[in-house]
Amino acid sequence: MSIVSFKEMLADARRNRYAVPMFDLSNTTMIRAAAETAEELGSPVIFAAIWPDLDGSLLGYWANTARYAAAQVKVPVALHLDHATTIEQCRKCADAGFQSVMIDASAEPFETNVAVTAAVVGEMHPRGLDVEAELGHVAVGVVGSGAESETGASGDHTPIFTDPDSVVEFTSRTGVDALAVSIGTAHGVYESAPNLDIARLAEIDKVSPVPLVLHGGSGTPEDQLRAAIANGIAKINIYSELTAAWNREMFEFLRNRREMTCWFSVSCRRPEEAMREAMRAKMRLFGSAGRA
Repeated sequence: MSIVSFKEMLADARRNRYAVPMFDLSNTTMIRAAAETAEELGSPVIFAAIWPDLDGSLLGYWANTARYAAAQVKVPVALHLDHATTIEQCRKCADAGFQSVMIDASAEPFETNVAVTAAVVGEMHPRGLDVEAELGHVAVGVVGSGAESETGASGDHTPIFTDPDSVVEFTSRTGVDALAVSIGTAHGVYESAPNLDIARLAEIDKVSPVPLVLHGGSGTPEDQLRAAIANGIAKINIYSELTAAWNREMFEFLRNRREMTCWFSVSCRRPEEAMREAMRAKMRLFGSAGRA
């Protein structure tokens, strides 16, 4: 099946009450792992990247690797730009063959968010790309977790919860295809476990004409993620748990070595398997395994 429509992928997830895993993938190893793990479990998957991993010549390397990986598997795959902050970033990813972009003006006032999002939709839709936006604002977790570069909001720890009464107006005025909501998650690493506002989510789901997205899925308790999926979340973003799994295993490998010279094929073996296991766990938890 290979590369498919982002919008159609999320519509099926919403209709059947599961969530598509979206993994932010920083390099070729992560891309290959996501493709092969999705194929193994029969799960649709979204390959995503944040701009720091695409800037300059990196975009070409990332996009070509992602397209190649998608062509090797039979499960549905979409290429997605996560947390774009400018329309120029969206244009470059459209040129590179992405299926969708997420424009993030969520830290701006409502009218600015509407204007920025509508401008991106107006340019991306004629080019065949779907657009995700964020209403409310998902905050950053622990500073130093890496989320600062993802969101461009270093030290931004204050969430703004999504107002259900604004959802219809925002979606109708912008024409977005998916809506990221703020109900208590955070990007990066949690200082303490979150308590998601599922009642708010249920209200949003009742009125939203488009599938809903949950950012900051890493570290969120499993029972709360299940409740979120049952109440309309069709895509969940994961990054921090992947890098944590990798780094824990790499740290253990390196701390027991006297010399730091080692073939990457050896040093990366255990870290990569740990990362793949984190991906498997999310596909099973989200209910996407076996949906392809």
